[in-house]
Amino acid sequence: MFEGFFEGKRTLVTGAVGVCGSWLALELLEAGSDVVGVDVREPEPHSNAYAAGLRERIKLVQGDVTDLDLMRSLVAEVDCIFHLAAVALVGEARREPLEAYRTNTLGATTVLEALRLSDSPKPVVMVTTDKVYRPKGGEVWVETDPLVASGPYAVAKACAEFIIADYYETYLRPLTTPLGIGRSGNILIGGDFNSSERTSGAGRIFVDCFEALMHDRPPEIYTPNFTRPYTYGLDTLTGYMTLMSKLGCDGVDGEAFNFGPHEEYGVENGLLATRICELWGSGVMWKRGPGRDEPFEKQSLSWDKARERLQWKPAYTLDEGLRDTARWYKEWASNGEGAAEGSMHEFNMGLLAEHRNAARRLGIEWACDAGG
Repeated sequence: MFEGFFEGKRTLVTGAVGVCGSWLALELLEAGSDVVGVDVREPEPHSNAYAAGLRERIKLVQGDVTDLDLMRSLVAEVDCIFHLAAVALVGEARREPLEAYRTNTLGATTVLEALRLSDSPKPVVMVTTDKVYRPKGGEVWVETDPLVASGPYAVAKACAEFIIADYYETYLRPLTTPLGIGRSGNILIGGDFNSSERTSGAGRIFVDCFEALMHDRPPEIYTPNFTRPYTYGLDTLTGYMTLMSKLGCDGVDGEAFNFGPHEEYGVENGLLATRICELWGSGVMWKRGPGRDEPFEKQSLSWDKARERLQWKPAYTLDEGLRDTARWYKEWASNGEGAAEGSMHEFNMGLLAEHRNAARRLGIEWACDAGG
C-alpha cells in the first residue's frame, strides 16, 4: 500500500483519540507504520479509540498540541506527522471561540514551530476543512477559491491556513521540509458519538440518526434541505496518506488538496437521513426538528486536483459509505454499553480490509502493489 511509503516509519498523529485520528492510526498500522499519537483526552467508552483498543496498539501520549516542548520532543522521535488535532464541531467552536482559536490556530502554529526547530526535515500533512471557503450557493469549491470564512470554527481554520502558508514559504521550504494541506468535507464513519444530545446541540446529523435509531426513536433533522459533500471517512484518510506519500512529486509539496465524495455535489440532509433509516431497517423514519442556525446552506466539493496530481479517488459511493457506517453502529450496539475496551478491533480491521479491497478492484493507486 502507498508504494511502501509507511513501512517501517514512525508516524505522529495529533488528535489521535478523535474519530478521524483513531481510524488514521489504524490505517497507518496496516500500512506498516509504528504510530505515536497525542491527544488532550484519554479514550472514552463512547469512542472508536476505546472500541478499537488504540491504547494497546500505539504509543499514546496525553498532552496539548499547543505545548511547544511536548511537540518538539514528539517531532524529534518520528519520521512524519499528520496534524488533525482540533475543536472539530462548528457549534462547539461557536460556544467556546477562544478554545477554538487556541487549538485550531495556535495548535497548528505550534506544530509548525516544532518542525522549524527540528534537527532534520520531517514531512507533514496539515488537515483543515472545506469550511474555509467562501459561500458559492452549492457550486463546487476548488482549491483556488478565496479563503473567506465566517464563524469561529471556519475562521480559526482559515487563519491556520494563512499561517501554514507563511511558515512553509518562510521557513519550511528553505529547510526542505515537505508539507501538504488536506481539506475535507463532511465525514461519515463509525465511532463518532458527537450527537446533538451529547454536545448540547452541536452534533452531526448522521450521528443524531444512528443514536436515535439505536434507541428506537425517530431522528430529528433540523435542516433537511441543506446539502453537504458527505465522504466516507476511510476515503478521506487514505487521501491524506496518499498526499503524504507523494509530497516528493511535482505539483504536490506546499499545495492544498480537497478530499471529497464520489458525488461531488452536496446531498440533502433529509435524503441522507432517509437512507440511514432505510439501512437500519427498523421501520423508524426521521422527523423534522426545530430549526437551528447552520452556516452554508449549500455545499459541494471538487477533488479534481487530487485525482490529477495524486491519482486519488474515493473507493466508495455515498451509499456504500453509509452501509459500512451503519454496520459499525449495529455492531457496537450489539456489543452493549459495557463492552470491553478493544471489543471492536477485529470488526474495524474487517472494514479496513473491505475498503482496501474495493480500492484495489477499482485500480486506485494507493491500494495496489507496485506495478499494478
